[in-house]
Amino acid sequence: MKRLVPVIVAALLEAGAFAQPPSPQNSQQPPWSEQPPLAQYPSPYPQQPYPAQYPSQYPPQYPPQYPPQQRAPYPQAGAPQQPQSQDDGNAPDHGVARIAFTNGNVSVRRGDSGDLVAAILNVPLTAGDRLVTAEGARAEVQFDAVNLIRLGPSTEVRFSELAYHRYQVEVATGTTSFRVLRDNDAQIEISTPTVSVRPARKGIYRVTVNPDGTGEITVRGGGDAEVFGPKGSEPLHAGQTMQTRGTSNDPEFQTVNPTPEDEFDRWGASRDRIYLNARSPQYVSPDVYGTEDMDQNGRWVNDGSYGNVWVPQVDPGWAPYQCGRWVWLDFYGWTWQPCEAWGWAPFHYGRWYMGVYGWSWWPGPIVATAFWHPALVGFFGFGAPGIGFGFGFGFGNVGWVALAPFERFQAWYGPGYYGGFRSGFDVVRNANVAGIYRNARVANGVSAMHAADFGRANVTQASLVRPSAGDLARAGAVRGALPVTPSRESTQFSSR
Repeated sequence: MKRLVPVIVAALLEAGAFAQPPSPQNSQQPPWSEQPPLAQYPSPYPQQPYPAQYPSQYPPQYPPQYPPQQRAPYPQAGAPQQPQSQDDGNAPDHGVARIAFTNGNVSVRRGDSGDLVAAILNVPLTAGDRLVTAEGARAEVQFDAVNLIRLGPSTEVRFSELAYHRYQVEVATGTTSFRVLRDNDAQIEISTPTVSVRPARKGIYRVTVNPDGTGEITVRGGGDAEVFGPKGSEPLHAGQTMQTRGTSNDPEFQTVNPTPEDEFDRWGASRDRIYLNARSPQYVSPDVYGTEDMDQNGRWVNDGSYGNVWVPQVDPGWAPYQCGRWVWLDFYGWTWQPCEAWGWAPFHYGRWYMGVYGWSWWPGPIVATAFWHPALVGFFGFGAPGIGFGFGFGFGNVGWVALAPFERFQAWYGPGYYGGFRSGFDVVRNANVAGIYRNARVANGVSAMHAADFGRANVTQASLVRPSAGDLARAGAVRGALPVTPSRESTQFSSR
Protein backbone atom coordinates (compact mmCIF):
# COMPACT_ATOMS: atom_id res chain seq x y z
CA MET A 1 0.00 0.00 0.00
CA LYS A 2 1.22 3.44 -0.77
CA ARG A 3 0.50 7.06 -0.28
CA LEU A 4 1.69 9.61 -2.78
CA VAL A 5 4.13 11.04 -0.23
CA PRO A 6 7.56 9.41 -0.70
CA VAL A 7 8.77 9.68 2.90
CA ILE A 8 6.05 7.43 4.27
CA VAL A 9 5.90 4.83 1.50
CA ALA A 10 8.08 2.41 3.45
CA ALA A 11 6.02 2.79 6.59
CA LEU A 12 2.83 2.03 4.72
CA LEU A 13 4.32 -1.03 3.07
CA GLU A 14 5.56 -2.30 6.42
CA ALA A 15 2.19 -1.81 8.09
CA GLY A 16 0.50 -4.13 5.56
CA ALA A 17 -2.83 -2.35 5.78
CA PHE A 18 -4.37 1.01 5.19
CA ALA A 19 -4.10 3.55 7.94
CA GLN A 20 -7.26 4.58 9.73
CA PRO A 21 -9.41 6.10 7.03
CA PRO A 22 -10.26 9.75 7.22
CA SER A 23 -13.90 10.72 7.03
CA PRO A 24 -14.18 11.52 3.34
CA GLN A 25 -16.39 14.48 2.63
CA ASN A 26 -17.27 12.95 -0.72
CA SER A 27 -19.35 10.22 0.90
CA GLN A 28 -21.62 12.86 2.43
CA GLN A 29 -22.62 14.27 -0.94
CA PRO A 30 -25.65 12.97 -2.81
CA PRO A 31 -25.01 11.40 -6.22
CA TRP A 32 -24.93 13.74 -9.19
CA SER A 33 -28.39 12.66 -10.29
CA GLU A 34 -29.78 14.21 -7.10
CA GLN A 35 -27.76 17.43 -7.28
CA PRO A 36 -28.98 20.61 -8.98
CA PRO A 37 -28.18 21.12 -12.68
CA LEU A 38 -25.24 23.06 -13.99
CA ALA A 39 -25.48 26.81 -13.72
CA GLN A 40 -26.97 28.41 -16.83
CA TYR A 41 -24.70 31.09 -18.18
CA PRO A 42 -25.87 33.82 -20.53
CA SER A 43 -24.09 34.21 -23.83
CA PRO A 44 -21.26 35.04 -24.32
CA TYR A 45 -20.07 32.27 -22.04
CA PRO A 46 -17.89 33.35 -19.10
CA GLN A 47 -14.53 31.73 -18.55
CA GLN A 48 -14.73 30.33 -15.04
CA PRO A 49 -14.21 27.02 -13.23
CA TYR A 50 -16.73 24.34 -12.44
CA PRO A 51 -19.87 25.92 -10.92
CA ALA A 52 -19.78 26.43 -7.16
CA GLN A 53 -22.85 24.31 -6.44
CA TYR A 54 -20.77 21.26 -7.35
CA PRO A 55 -18.15 20.86 -4.60
CA SER A 56 -14.79 19.88 -5.98
CA GLN A 57 -15.10 16.12 -5.88
CA TYR A 58 -12.43 15.05 -8.29
CA PRO A 59 -8.69 15.72 -8.25
CA PRO A 60 -7.29 18.10 -10.82
CA GLN A 61 -5.68 16.57 -13.88
CA TYR A 62 -1.98 15.85 -13.67
CA PRO A 63 -0.79 17.56 -15.80
CA PRO A 64 -3.81 19.59 -17.02
CA GLN A 65 -4.95 18.01 -20.25
CA TYR A 66 -8.49 18.99 -21.07
CA PRO A 67 -9.94 22.52 -21.24
CA PRO A 68 -13.22 23.10 -19.37
CA GLN A 69 -16.43 22.78 -21.33
CA GLN A 70 -18.73 25.77 -21.55
CA ARG A 71 -22.45 25.28 -21.30
CA ALA A 72 -25.36 27.13 -22.80
CA PRO A 73 -29.00 27.42 -21.65
CA TYR A 74 -32.02 26.93 -23.83
CA PRO A 75 -32.33 29.68 -26.42
CA GLN A 76 -34.85 32.49 -26.21
CA ALA A 77 -36.10 34.35 -29.21
CA GLY A 78 -34.79 37.84 -29.79
CA ALA A 79 -31.20 37.48 -28.59
CA PRO A 80 -29.01 38.89 -31.38
CA GLN A 81 -26.09 36.69 -32.35
CA GLN A 82 -23.31 36.84 -34.90
CA PRO A 83 -23.69 34.30 -37.72
CA GLN A 84 -21.09 31.57 -38.00
CA SER A 85 -18.39 31.96 -40.61
CA GLN A 86 -18.57 28.35 -41.81
CA ASP A 87 -21.54 26.02 -42.02
CA ASP A 88 -20.03 22.59 -42.75
CA GLY A 89 -21.09 21.51 -39.27
CA ASN A 90 -17.77 19.94 -38.31
CA ALA A 91 -17.27 20.47 -34.58
CA PRO A 92 -14.21 18.56 -33.29
CA ASP A 93 -14.41 20.28 -29.88
CA HIS A 94 -17.99 19.09 -29.36
CA GLY A 95 -17.81 15.32 -29.48
CA VAL A 96 -20.85 13.10 -29.06
CA ALA A 97 -20.94 9.65 -27.43
CA ARG A 98 -23.51 7.01 -28.26
CA ILE A 99 -25.53 4.81 -25.93
CA ALA A 100 -24.90 1.47 -27.61
CA PHE A 101 -26.68 -0.84 -25.15
CA THR A 102 -29.13 -0.62 -22.27
CA ASN A 103 -30.73 -3.25 -20.10
CA GLY A 104 -32.99 -2.35 -17.22
CA ASN A 105 -33.67 1.12 -15.87
CA VAL A 106 -31.08 3.50 -17.33
CA SER A 107 -31.40 7.31 -17.23
CA VAL A 108 -29.58 10.37 -18.54
CA ARG A 109 -29.19 13.48 -16.39
CA ARG A 110 -28.86 16.11 -19.08
CA GLY A 111 -26.03 18.56 -18.62
CA ASP A 112 -27.83 21.46 -20.32
CA SER A 113 -31.25 21.39 -18.64
CA GLY A 114 -30.67 19.12 -15.63
CA ASP A 115 -33.64 16.97 -16.66
CA LEU A 116 -33.53 13.27 -15.79
CA VAL A 117 -34.79 11.43 -18.87
CA ALA A 118 -35.07 7.80 -19.93
CA ALA A 119 -32.10 6.43 -21.84
CA ILE A 120 -32.66 4.34 -24.96
CA LEU A 121 -30.48 2.92 -27.70
CA ASN A 122 -28.62 5.49 -29.83
CA VAL A 123 -29.13 8.42 -27.47
CA PRO A 124 -26.43 11.07 -28.10
CA LEU A 125 -24.48 12.19 -25.05
CA THR A 126 -22.56 15.46 -24.83
CA ALA A 127 -20.11 16.91 -22.29
CA GLY A 128 -21.76 17.46 -18.93
CA ASP A 129 -24.30 14.65 -19.31
CA ARG A 130 -24.45 11.89 -16.72
CA LEU A 131 -25.54 8.30 -17.17
CA VAL A 132 -27.19 6.46 -14.28
CA THR A 133 -28.03 2.75 -14.02
CA ALA A 134 -30.48 1.43 -11.47
CA GLU A 135 -30.10 -1.78 -9.49
CA GLY A 136 -29.80 -4.72 -11.87
CA ALA A 137 -29.30 -2.49 -14.94
CA ARG A 138 -26.42 -2.17 -17.40
CA ALA A 139 -25.36 0.21 -20.13
CA GLU A 140 -22.66 0.67 -22.74
CA VAL A 141 -21.43 3.91 -24.31
CA GLN A 142 -19.32 4.26 -27.46
CA PHE A 143 -16.92 7.19 -27.83
CA ASP A 144 -15.66 6.13 -31.25
CA ALA A 145 -15.06 2.90 -33.14
CA VAL A 146 -12.47 1.54 -30.66
CA ASN A 147 -13.14 3.18 -27.27
CA LEU A 148 -16.14 2.48 -25.08
CA ILE A 149 -17.23 2.23 -21.45
CA ARG A 150 -19.61 -0.21 -19.78
CA LEU A 151 -21.62 0.48 -16.64
CA GLY A 152 -22.68 -2.13 -14.13
CA PRO A 153 -25.73 -1.91 -11.85
CA SER A 154 -26.18 1.09 -9.53
CA THR A 155 -23.52 3.10 -11.31
CA GLU A 156 -23.24 6.77 -12.17
CA VAL A 157 -20.74 8.47 -14.46
CA ARG A 158 -20.35 11.98 -15.84
CA PHE A 159 -18.91 12.76 -19.26
CA SER A 160 -16.83 15.80 -18.42
CA GLU A 161 -14.93 16.03 -21.71
CA LEU A 162 -15.99 14.82 -25.14
CA ALA A 163 -13.99 16.03 -28.12
CA TYR A 164 -12.33 14.54 -31.15
CA HIS A 165 -10.12 11.77 -29.70
CA ARG A 166 -10.26 13.32 -26.19
CA TYR A 167 -12.47 11.72 -23.54
CA GLN A 168 -12.73 12.23 -19.81
CA VAL A 169 -15.18 10.29 -17.66
CA GLU A 170 -15.84 10.81 -13.95
CA VAL A 171 -17.03 7.76 -12.02
CA ALA A 172 -19.17 8.80 -9.06
CA THR A 173 -20.19 5.38 -7.81
CA GLY A 174 -20.46 1.80 -9.02
CA THR A 175 -18.45 -0.36 -11.40
CA THR A 176 -17.33 0.54 -14.92
CA SER A 177 -15.16 -1.15 -17.52
CA PHE A 178 -13.40 1.03 -20.07
CA ARG A 179 -12.53 -0.99 -23.16
CA VAL A 180 -9.88 -0.01 -25.68
CA LEU A 181 -10.43 -2.44 -28.55
CA ARG A 182 -7.36 -1.43 -30.57
CA ASP A 183 -4.37 0.81 -30.03
CA ASN A 184 -5.21 4.37 -31.07
CA ASP A 185 -4.23 8.00 -30.47
CA ALA A 186 -7.15 8.97 -28.22
CA GLN A 187 -6.38 10.75 -24.94
CA ILE A 188 -8.46 9.05 -22.24
CA GLU A 189 -8.86 9.83 -18.57
CA ILE A 190 -11.08 8.04 -16.05
CA SER A 191 -11.44 10.07 -12.87
CA THR A 192 -12.51 8.85 -9.43
CA PRO A 193 -12.91 10.80 -6.17
CA THR A 194 -9.28 9.98 -5.27
CA VAL A 195 -7.18 9.30 -8.40
CA SER A 196 -7.30 9.45 -12.19
CA VAL A 197 -6.55 6.57 -14.56
CA ARG A 198 -5.12 6.98 -18.04
CA PRO A 199 -5.18 3.90 -20.28
CA ALA A 200 -2.02 3.66 -22.39
CA ARG A 201 -2.93 0.97 -24.88
CA LYS A 202 -5.40 -1.71 -25.93
CA GLY A 203 -6.91 -3.42 -22.91
CA ILE A 204 -9.64 -3.59 -20.29
CA TYR A 205 -9.67 -1.03 -17.46
CA ARG A 206 -12.16 -1.85 -14.73
CA VAL A 207 -12.78 0.95 -12.23
CA THR A 208 -15.00 0.64 -9.16
CA VAL A 209 -15.97 3.39 -6.71
CA ASN A 210 -17.59 2.12 -3.52
CA PRO A 211 -20.18 4.05 -1.50
CA ASP A 212 -17.58 4.83 1.19
CA GLY A 213 -15.28 6.50 -1.36
CA THR A 214 -12.75 3.68 -1.63
CA GLY A 215 -11.95 2.38 -5.08
CA GLU A 216 -10.46 -0.46 -7.06
CA ILE A 217 -8.75 -0.43 -10.46
CA THR A 218 -8.00 -3.61 -12.41
CA VAL A 219 -6.17 -3.86 -15.74
CA ARG A 220 -6.69 -6.84 -18.04
CA GLY A 221 -6.40 -7.79 -21.69
CA GLY A 222 -2.79 -6.72 -22.13
CA GLY A 223 -3.44 -3.14 -21.06
CA ASP A 224 -1.20 -0.67 -19.27
CA ALA A 225 -2.26 2.39 -17.31
CA GLU A 226 -0.89 5.30 -15.31
CA VAL A 227 -2.68 6.12 -12.06
CA PHE A 228 -2.31 9.81 -11.23
CA GLY A 229 -2.55 11.70 -7.98
CA PRO A 230 -1.56 15.24 -6.97
CA LYS A 231 2.03 14.29 -6.14
CA GLY A 232 2.89 11.76 -8.79
CA SER A 233 1.81 8.66 -10.69
CA GLU A 234 2.11 4.89 -10.48
CA PRO A 235 2.05 2.38 -13.37
CA LEU A 236 -0.52 -0.39 -13.35
CA HIS A 237 -0.02 -3.34 -15.68
CA ALA A 238 -2.19 -6.11 -17.03
CA GLY A 239 -3.09 -8.65 -14.34
CA GLN A 240 -2.79 -6.13 -11.51
CA THR A 241 -5.40 -4.60 -9.19
CA MET A 242 -4.93 -1.39 -7.23
CA GLN A 243 -7.06 -0.40 -4.25
CA THR A 244 -7.44 3.30 -3.47
CA ARG A 245 -8.74 5.37 -0.57
CA GLY A 246 -8.27 8.70 1.13
CA THR A 247 -8.90 12.15 -0.31
CA SER A 248 -8.14 13.71 -3.65
CA ASN A 249 -5.39 15.80 -2.03
CA ASP A 250 -3.76 12.87 -0.23
CA PRO A 251 -4.78 9.55 -1.79
CA GLU A 252 -3.48 6.18 -0.61
CA PHE A 253 -3.19 3.06 -2.73
CA GLN A 254 -1.87 -0.46 -2.70
CA THR A 255 -1.40 -3.11 -5.37
CA VAL A 256 -3.07 -6.41 -4.48
CA ASN A 257 -3.83 -9.74 -6.11
CA PRO A 258 -5.96 -9.29 -9.24
CA THR A 259 -9.70 -9.33 -8.76
CA PRO A 260 -11.25 -12.49 -10.27
CA GLU A 261 -13.43 -12.05 -13.33
CA ASP A 262 -17.16 -12.04 -12.66
CA GLU A 263 -20.38 -12.07 -14.64
CA PHE A 264 -20.01 -8.37 -15.51
CA ASP A 265 -16.63 -9.11 -17.10
CA ARG A 266 -18.03 -12.06 -19.02
CA TRP A 267 -20.86 -9.91 -20.35
CA GLY A 268 -18.27 -7.38 -21.49
CA ALA A 269 -16.36 -10.12 -23.31
CA SER A 270 -19.53 -11.13 -25.17
CA ARG A 271 -20.03 -7.50 -26.23
CA ASP A 272 -16.40 -7.32 -27.35
CA ARG A 273 -16.99 -10.17 -29.79
CA ILE A 274 -19.72 -8.18 -31.52
CA TYR A 275 -17.32 -5.29 -32.17
CA LEU A 276 -14.31 -7.38 -33.08
CA ASN A 277 -16.27 -9.57 -35.53
CA ALA A 278 -18.27 -6.76 -37.16
CA ARG A 279 -17.95 -6.44 -40.96
CA SER A 280 -19.42 -2.99 -41.55
CA PRO A 281 -16.50 -0.96 -40.10
CA GLN A 282 -14.30 -1.95 -43.06
CA TYR A 283 -16.55 0.02 -45.41
CA VAL A 284 -16.52 3.34 -43.55
CA SER A 285 -14.07 5.95 -42.32
CA PRO A 286 -12.34 5.02 -39.03
CA ASP A 287 -14.08 8.06 -37.53
CA VAL A 288 -17.53 6.58 -38.18
CA TYR A 289 -18.78 4.46 -35.30
CA GLY A 290 -21.96 2.61 -34.38
CA THR A 291 -21.92 0.48 -37.55
CA GLU A 292 -21.91 -2.90 -35.78
CA ASP A 293 -25.71 -3.10 -35.66
CA MET A 294 -25.85 -2.69 -39.44
CA ASP A 295 -24.41 -6.14 -40.11
CA GLN A 296 -27.62 -8.01 -39.29
CA ASN A 297 -29.97 -5.39 -40.72
CA GLY A 298 -28.82 -4.91 -44.29
CA ARG A 299 -26.15 -5.69 -46.87
CA TRP A 300 -23.21 -3.95 -48.49
CA VAL A 301 -23.24 -3.76 -52.29
CA ASN A 302 -21.21 -1.97 -54.94
CA ASP A 303 -23.53 0.02 -57.15
CA GLY A 304 -20.86 1.33 -59.51
CA SER A 305 -21.71 5.01 -59.01
CA TYR A 306 -20.73 5.53 -55.37
CA GLY A 307 -18.75 2.38 -54.63
CA ASN A 308 -19.72 0.35 -51.56
CA VAL A 309 -23.09 1.38 -50.15
CA TRP A 310 -25.33 -0.15 -47.50
CA VAL A 311 -28.89 -1.25 -48.28
CA PRO A 312 -31.13 -1.70 -45.20
CA GLN A 313 -33.62 -4.53 -44.79
CA VAL A 314 -36.81 -2.51 -44.47
CA ASP A 315 -40.48 -2.75 -45.32
CA PRO A 316 -41.82 -1.43 -48.62
CA GLY A 317 -42.50 2.29 -48.43
CA TRP A 318 -39.72 2.92 -45.90
CA ALA A 319 -37.69 6.11 -46.25
CA PRO A 320 -34.92 7.71 -44.16
CA TYR A 321 -35.79 10.13 -41.34
CA GLN A 322 -39.42 9.02 -41.13
CA CYS A 323 -39.40 6.99 -37.89
CA GLY A 324 -37.98 8.61 -34.79
CA ARG A 325 -38.04 11.90 -32.96
CA TRP A 326 -36.53 15.39 -33.19
CA VAL A 327 -34.82 16.17 -29.89
CA TRP A 328 -32.91 19.21 -28.65
CA LEU A 329 -29.22 18.65 -27.97
CA ASP A 330 -26.85 21.12 -26.35
CA PHE A 331 -24.76 23.02 -28.96
CA TYR A 332 -26.18 21.00 -31.87
CA GLY A 333 -29.80 22.02 -31.51
CA TRP A 334 -32.31 19.89 -33.40
CA THR A 335 -31.06 16.30 -33.55
CA TRP A 336 -32.58 13.20 -35.10
CA GLN A 337 -33.23 10.31 -32.70
CA PRO A 338 -33.97 7.28 -34.92
CA CYS A 339 -36.25 4.42 -34.01
CA GLU A 340 -34.15 1.96 -36.01
CA ALA A 341 -31.63 0.07 -33.87
CA TRP A 342 -29.05 0.40 -36.65
CA GLY A 343 -29.71 4.11 -37.13
CA TRP A 344 -26.70 5.77 -35.47
CA ALA A 345 -24.20 5.85 -38.34
CA PRO A 346 -26.62 6.13 -41.31
CA PHE A 347 -28.41 9.16 -39.85
CA HIS A 348 -25.38 11.05 -38.48
CA TYR A 349 -22.84 10.39 -41.24
CA GLY A 350 -22.87 9.99 -45.01
CA ARG A 351 -25.80 10.48 -47.40
CA TRP A 352 -28.90 8.64 -48.63
CA TYR A 353 -30.13 8.15 -52.18
CA MET A 354 -32.61 6.05 -54.14
CA GLY A 355 -30.79 3.67 -56.49
CA VAL A 356 -31.21 0.34 -58.22
CA TYR A 357 -31.24 -1.42 -54.83
CA GLY A 358 -33.79 0.95 -53.30
CA TRP A 359 -32.85 3.38 -50.54
CA SER A 360 -29.10 3.11 -50.03
CA TRP A 361 -26.66 4.74 -47.61
CA TRP A 362 -23.38 6.09 -48.92
CA PRO A 363 -20.88 6.36 -46.01
CA GLY A 364 -18.65 8.96 -47.67
CA PRO A 365 -14.91 8.62 -48.40
CA ILE A 366 -13.18 5.98 -46.32
CA VAL A 367 -9.89 7.87 -46.11
CA ALA A 368 -11.38 11.23 -45.09
CA THR A 369 -11.86 12.53 -41.55
CA ALA A 370 -15.54 12.30 -40.61
CA PHE A 371 -17.38 14.27 -37.93
CA TRP A 372 -20.70 13.54 -36.30
CA HIS A 373 -23.73 15.64 -37.34
CA PRO A 374 -27.12 15.86 -35.60
CA ALA A 375 -28.90 15.01 -38.87
CA LEU A 376 -27.97 15.27 -42.54
CA VAL A 377 -31.10 16.86 -43.94
CA GLY A 378 -32.36 20.06 -45.48
CA PHE A 379 -35.29 21.84 -43.76
CA PHE A 380 -38.15 23.74 -45.36
CA GLY A 381 -41.58 25.08 -44.41
CA PHE A 382 -44.93 25.05 -46.17
CA GLY A 383 -48.61 25.65 -45.49
CA ALA A 384 -50.42 28.33 -43.53
CA PRO A 385 -48.86 29.19 -40.16
CA GLY A 386 -50.26 27.66 -37.01
CA ILE A 387 -51.04 29.36 -33.72
CA GLY A 388 -48.29 29.75 -31.16
CA PHE A 389 -45.62 28.10 -33.27
CA GLY A 390 -42.02 29.27 -32.83
CA PHE A 391 -41.73 33.01 -33.12
CA GLY A 392 -42.61 33.79 -36.71
CA PHE A 393 -41.54 30.88 -38.88
CA GLY A 394 -44.44 31.72 -41.16
CA PHE A 395 -45.47 28.17 -42.08
CA GLY A 396 -47.76 25.58 -40.54
CA ASN A 397 -45.60 22.57 -41.35
CA VAL A 398 -41.91 21.71 -41.03
CA GLY A 399 -40.47 19.52 -43.76
CA TRP A 400 -37.09 17.84 -44.21
CA VAL A 401 -35.29 15.86 -46.90
CA ALA A 402 -32.34 13.49 -46.52
CA LEU A 403 -29.30 14.90 -48.30
CA ALA A 404 -28.07 12.95 -51.32
CA PRO A 405 -24.38 12.24 -52.00
CA PHE A 406 -22.33 15.42 -52.47
CA GLU A 407 -25.22 17.74 -51.56
CA ARG A 408 -24.03 20.49 -49.26
CA PHE A 409 -24.94 20.37 -45.59
CA GLN A 410 -26.18 23.68 -44.14
CA ALA A 411 -25.48 23.66 -40.39
CA TRP A 412 -28.05 25.11 -37.99
CA TYR A 413 -25.58 25.24 -35.08
CA GLY A 414 -22.04 26.36 -34.36
CA PRO A 415 -20.00 29.18 -32.80
CA GLY A 416 -22.38 31.91 -33.97
CA TYR A 417 -25.49 30.21 -32.66
CA TYR A 418 -26.99 30.43 -29.20
CA GLY A 419 -26.88 26.88 -27.86
CA GLY A 420 -27.62 25.57 -31.35
CA PHE A 421 -30.00 28.38 -32.23
CA ARG A 422 -30.02 32.02 -33.26
CA SER A 423 -32.71 34.61 -33.81
CA GLY A 424 -31.45 35.62 -37.25
CA PHE A 425 -32.53 32.96 -39.74
CA ASP A 426 -32.92 32.90 -43.48
CA VAL A 427 -35.95 31.48 -45.27
CA VAL A 428 -35.90 31.50 -49.06
CA ARG A 429 -39.52 32.03 -50.08
CA ASN A 430 -41.16 30.27 -53.03
CA ALA A 431 -38.33 27.77 -53.27
CA ASN A 432 -38.73 24.64 -55.34
CA VAL A 433 -37.70 21.90 -52.91
CA ALA A 434 -37.42 19.29 -55.68
CA GLY A 435 -35.07 21.59 -57.52
CA ILE A 436 -32.81 21.93 -54.45
CA TYR A 437 -32.74 18.35 -53.11
CA ARG A 438 -32.55 15.30 -55.34
CA ASN A 439 -34.29 13.05 -52.82
CA ALA A 440 -37.34 15.33 -52.93
CA ARG A 441 -37.98 13.94 -56.41
CA VAL A 442 -38.40 10.44 -54.94
CA ALA A 443 -42.00 9.45 -54.25
CA ASN A 444 -41.55 9.02 -50.45
CA GLY A 445 -38.40 11.08 -50.06
CA VAL A 446 -39.98 14.09 -48.33
CA SER A 447 -40.91 14.09 -44.63
CA ALA A 448 -42.98 16.68 -42.79
CA MET A 449 -45.10 17.21 -39.70
CA HIS A 450 -47.25 19.94 -38.19
CA ALA A 451 -45.10 22.72 -36.82
CA ALA A 452 -46.81 22.51 -33.43
CA ASP A 453 -45.76 18.84 -33.14
CA PHE A 454 -42.14 19.27 -34.24
CA GLY A 455 -39.81 18.36 -31.37
CA ARG A 456 -42.77 17.49 -29.16
CA ALA A 457 -44.09 14.23 -30.63
CA ASN A 458 -42.71 11.13 -32.29
CA VAL A 459 -42.33 11.04 -36.06
CA THR A 460 -44.41 8.13 -37.34
CA GLN A 461 -46.39 7.33 -40.45
CA ALA A 462 -49.46 8.58 -38.60
CA SER A 463 -47.92 11.96 -37.72
CA LEU A 464 -46.33 12.64 -41.10
CA VAL A 465 -47.84 15.30 -43.34
CA ARG A 466 -47.67 14.68 -47.09
CA PRO A 467 -46.96 17.90 -49.01
CA SER A 468 -48.45 18.27 -52.45
CA ALA A 469 -46.45 19.10 -55.56
CA GLY A 470 -47.68 22.66 -55.22
CA ASP A 471 -46.48 22.82 -51.61
CA LEU A 472 -43.01 21.71 -52.64
CA ALA A 473 -42.90 24.23 -55.48
CA ARG A 474 -43.79 27.17 -53.18
CA ALA A 475 -41.99 26.16 -49.98
CA GLY A 476 -39.70 28.20 -47.77
CA ALA A 477 -36.19 26.71 -47.78
CA VAL A 478 -34.43 27.25 -44.43
CA ARG A 479 -30.80 28.32 -44.38
CA GLY A 480 -29.11 28.23 -40.99
CA ALA A 481 -31.01 27.75 -37.76
CA LEU A 482 -34.48 26.26 -37.86
CA PRO A 483 -36.64 28.88 -36.09
CA VAL A 484 -38.48 26.49 -33.79
CA THR A 485 -38.27 27.08 -30.05
CA PRO A 486 -37.61 23.86 -28.07
CA SER A 487 -39.92 22.82 -25.26
CA ARG A 488 -39.53 20.51 -22.28
CA GLU A 489 -40.73 17.64 -24.47
CA SER A 490 -37.80 18.35 -26.78
CA THR A 491 -35.37 17.08 -24.14
CA GLN A 492 -37.02 13.64 -24.07
CA PHE A 493 -35.38 10.91 -26.12
CA SER A 494 -38.53 8.83 -26.11
CA SER A 495 -42.19 9.22 -25.22
CA ARG A 496 -41.99 6.76 -22.30
